[in-house]
Formats: sequence, C-alpha cells, structure tokens
Amino acid sequence: MNQDNSTSSTSKDERSTFSKVVETGFLILTWLALSSYTEIYGPTLIDLKLKLNANYEDVAIATSGRSYGWFPGSIVGGLLVDKFGGYCHLMIAVALDMAAGATMAIPLVHNVTYTWVFCFIGGCMESILNIAGTRIVFNIWKEKSVSPLMLIHLGYGIGSFIVPLYSNPFLADELHVSQNITNIEGKSTSTSFPWNNTTSEPTYGTSRIEYAYGISTAIVASLSIVFYVYQIRRSQASLKIDPHDVKTGAASVEGEPKRKTVLEMINPATCANGRMFYGMQILFLIFLYFGNLGGGDRMIGSFIRSYSVDQLHFSKTSASLINTAYWISFSIGRLLFSVISRFVSVRVLLIVQATGMAVSSTLLMFLADDDSLSFWIIIQGFAFFSSSTWPTGVAWTDYHIELTGLGMTWQILGASVGGICHLRLIGYLYEHVGPISFLYQTLGYGVSTLIIAVSLNLVGCQHGSRLQGQEEKEIAVSTIT
Repeated sequence: MNQDNSTSSTSKDERSTFSKVVETGFLILTWLALSSYTEIYGPTLIDLKLKLNANYEDVAIATSGRSYGWFPGSIVGGLLVDKFGGYCHLMIAVALDMAAGATMAIPLVHNVTYTWVFCFIGGCMESILNIAGTRIVFNIWKEKSVSPLMLIHLGYGIGSFIVPLYSNPFLADELHVSQNITNIEGKSTSTSFPWNNTTSEPTYGTSRIEYAYGISTAIVASLSIVFYVYQIRRSQASLKIDPHDVKTGAASVEGEPKRKTVLEMINPATCANGRMFYGMQILFLIFLYFGNLGGGDRMIGSFIRSYSVDQLHFSKTSASLINTAYWISFSIGRLLFSVISRFVSVRVLLIVQATGMAVSSTLLMFLADDDSLSFWIIIQGFAFFSSSTWPTGVAWTDYHIELTGLGMTWQILGASVGGICHLRLIGYLYEHVGPISFLYQTLGYGVSTLIIAVSLNLVGCQHGSRLQGQEEKEIAVSTIT
C-alpha cells in the first residue's frame, strides 16, 4: 500500500514537472512572438524611411513611440499583476492581440505621428507581456527561476534572428543610378554607380514591407489562443477549490502571492525586508541599469543594419545577414548563460557580461569604423555578452529584494526612459554627425553597463540574499518543532 502511494506521488510530481516545462515552452514562444513585432523595426528601418518620406531622425522619433509605451504599460502591468495575479494568462492573451493589431497598421500609415502612435501601443503591450510572463515564471519555478527566466528570454533572441530572414525578400532593392559623363573627346558616356557613392543620395526600388509586418502579426495573434486556453483551465481549477480552505490556508490557487496594500507595494522598505535606505539604493541603480540596457538594446537593434549599409556599404542581403548573425550570437549567449547560471552566482554573471560588453564596444570603436570583417567578428562578441544582461538583472534584483509587480514596473520604467533617450540621441547624431555615431553610442552603452554593474554589486553585498533571513528562520522553527 505504501509502495503504491509512493509511486502515485512520484507520478504526480512528474506530471507536475512536465506541465511546468510545457508552460515554460509556451512562454519561450511568447518571447519569440514579442521579438517578431518589436525587432522588425531594425531590418525595415530604411523602408520605413521611404514609406514616411522622412529622414533618420524622424524615423527614430517614430519608432521611439515603443519606448514611450513602456512607461504606461509598465505601470498598468505592475498594478494588474499585483492585484489580479490569477489572470496573468489573460493579460498575455489580450496584450498579444492588441500588439498584433498595432503591428499590422504600422506599414499601412504614411505619417510619422500615426507610426509613433502604433509603436506606442506595441510598447505598452510589450511591458504587460514582460511583467505578466515574468510573474508566471516566478510562480512556476520559485527559487529555481533563474535558468527558466533566461530560457524564456532565449525565445526573444530566436525570434530576432528569424525576423530579418523573412523580412529581407520584401525590402526595397538598391538601384544603380546612371550618370552622363563627358569624356576627353567631348562624347557623352553612361556610367552606372551604386547609390553608396559620396556624391548622391541612395535610390531604392519598391518596398513591400507590409508583408513582413503581416507575418509578424500572424505569429503574435496565433499564440494568444494558447493563453486564453490556459486562463480558462486556471479559472476552472480555481472553482473547484473551497473558498473556506483558501481562507484557512488549507488550499490555495497556485501562483497567487499574498496581496499587499498600495502603500506596501510602493514602499522601498517593504521589498528590502524593512531596510529603507538599502531598498532605495537598489531601486535607483536598477532604474539606471535597465534604462541603459533598454535604450542601448533598442539603439543597436534598430540601427545595426543601417550602419552596415551607410558606413560599410553592405548590400541589402549582406546587411540582413549581419543583422541575423547578431541575433544568432545573441541567442547562443542566452542559451549558454542559462546553463552557466545553474553553477555560477548571479553576481559573478552580472560582472562577466558587463565586462564583455565594455571590451567588445571598445574594440568596435577602434577597429570597426572602416573594416567590414572586424565589424562582423566583434559585433558577434558584443551580442553574446549583452544577450543575458536583462534576465540576469531581473534575477539579480529578485536575489536582493522582493521583486513585486511594481518592482518590475520600476525596471521597465527605467528601460522606457533609457529607450527614449538613446533613440532620440542616435537619431540626431546619425543624421547630423553621420553613421560613425553608431559606434560612439555603442561604446557609451558598453562602458556604462560595466560601471553600473560594479555599483550594483558593491551595494548588494551589504546584505546578501533576501532569502537568507527567511531560510535561517525556517531552520530555527524546524529545530524548535
């Protein structure tokens, strides 16, 4: 009889683990869908410039609507997750559908303001997806969430390197311009020059990027169905639980955290075990960290292809290939760091990744201003080290303070401000200084990441893990009982 019970218990645990893995798999696909609509701006930036009949500064302003959208989206997402934690799947489903509609509209409008509005909607939905999805991961895996967190972000990298592949056939082709030149005998000859000569503006053929945006829309909308199903199943399961058992603690709905008052949610001391000044220090540095990451990541994703065309004179296909290669290296980095994180402290990971970014960005500055091969090689290293800085930052924060929905709001709020600043700056510099400004800003991004990462660890080492005190209390209680 005991043996049967043991077998049944083991089987139940296996089913539970399998269910967690499957749900995590769908979250990986969610991040893939997320990147399919957020990273499409980079490969199609030149085509958007043509569609809008605008310059790079105007297009950068239009796509910065995404970063503006992070701000209200992060606030709404944080409040919803803290107050209605049992509806995270529904939040993801609705956000995916709204993002799909905004994505489909972007190539159909021919006005910078309207483009900004639809990018803004996409950014709002991105914040909600990020917060609700991260909360689900924490609910499923709890203290073992570092590796799963990096794995779901791997989906973002996979989607990002797929986007240039399906976008490339629909991008405008570079045309050759014929110019009449009078030779020494006074005869007129026709010579063909590529657009990237220094004396004329580039000339392009017809753009069909609405098809590329349509593919992204289909990916995003189709995945929402899965989360509607998850929400229905979750609601059915909660109906089977006696409310009296929930009140007395005899039963609970999985993933429902203890609800806090609004004052508790916004108080830095609450998430830092009563240490107000420590909590304020962490939150301030986290704001800077995610601001730098969110802005720098958007800047590189949006302008890497344009830089390779305008500065290094890559062809349309070669530029799309380096864009794809960047995201492949990015995905490999996330995969490897998800494994490494099981054996290495999150504090060490933070410094290793930031140091790699600083070194890579310095090499880019000195070697890749006019050398295509150097750019090809070094940008892959930068992608590898920068790949997991976001999930590592999330895990680092949760290691030191309790990461509530509003805590995640603070992170994305920082990314919103950073995204606006980085994109406005690169748009201005790219238009008025030239494509080389892409390398200047990348250097600033990499070095700033290292400085902030070192500062975070210096502050974080003051008190160690937030779970340390809880573990000691649990040991003391178990000893007494």
